[in-house]
Amino acid sequence: METVRDLLDTVLQWPANDVAVWLDGLTIGEPVGGENFNWEVFAFTAAARAGEERSLPWAHIALRVYDGLSSRSPARIAHPFSLSAMNLRARLIRDLGAQEGDPLLDPEVIVAWFRRMATLSVEDAGRLSSSTDLSTLPQDRLLKLRDLKNALNVLAQIAETRGVQKHPELQGWLRLRSKLP
Repeated sequence: METVRDLLDTVLQWPANDVAVWLDGLTIGEPVGGENFNWEVFAFTAAARAGEERSLPWAHIALRVYDGLSSRSPARIAHPFSLSAMNLRARLIRDLGAQEGDPLLDPEVIVAWFRRMATLSVEDAGRLSSSTDLSTLPQDRLLKLRDLKNALNVLAQIAETRGVQKHPELQGWLRLRSKLP
């Protein structure tokens, strides 16, 4: 009988089209064949493969799994999945070029995601991050600032694209990035 690790290794050796078909019969995040399956490692490995091979089919697989895991998780647990998905998008946009309207290569997807992340104004974030002693900030505010910095790190990867440049309001955020904790 195949172990869970063997199944993971086997599936990752298949062509992307076969993996996509295999995923059609599964619920992401649920056991596979009655056994626990490491969906996080699967998503990470598919994303790494997509980046190394500049493979859109593998990127779609990784995004599908990240989205599935994110939708099943509470917000704080879902955040790293969406951050990983956006990092993959940014890498592929940087490597392959931005393509307006493409569900994977359109910088607007990342811009919209960043806007959802930015629940503070740039002025408030600047004020909070300029506190002389960040340890006095409430933990939820400090965590919010860190999430913003991580999101800005993604946005900075594609800052030169037309998709980001047509949003001049993002420039203030990008300048603030190095000042965030």
